[in-house]
Amino acid sequence: MSFLRKPLVHWILGIALGAVFVYASLDKIDKPAEFARIVYHYQLAGPNALVGPEPANLLAIVLPWLEVVCGVLLISGIWRREAALLTSVMLVAFMIAIGWALYQGIDIENCGCFSVSGAGRGFGLRLLLGDAVMLAGALVLVVLAPRLAAKVG
Repeated sequence: MSFLRKPLVHWILGIALGAVFVYASLDKIDKPAEFARIVYHYQLAGPNALVGPEPANLLAIVLPWLEVVCGVLLISGIWRREAALLTSVMLVAFMIAIGWALYQGIDIENCGCFSVSGAGRGFGLRLLLGDAVMLAGALVLVVLAPRLAAKVG
């Protein structure tokens, strides 16, 4: 497990995870209304009998920008650990939303992960597994600080 502390591993994980999050944000930033409609389908942030569309609309606007900022920080290495922590929180939230929709039997044609056009990832246990793999990578960046080689002499 000591290889998980190597700076090269952190660099590769940061770039890979960051690229996924930057890519995932682009279509949602470009089409916030369409992304809001996808958020509505999850039935977690509204609109419903208790709340109007405002929380879901706010989430549809803020989330993609949060994804792109975290992605850029992960790629650049600036505040990588903090960005990985926030990315971990987002991934857990995504997994809860997906689990909720599966449990409720909500038919979600497009998860909204990478595209708002319907060309997104399939929905179900495979999606949860993909998020779990990304969460594991993010947690490596959060928990296992890289160890630099000791200087001899």
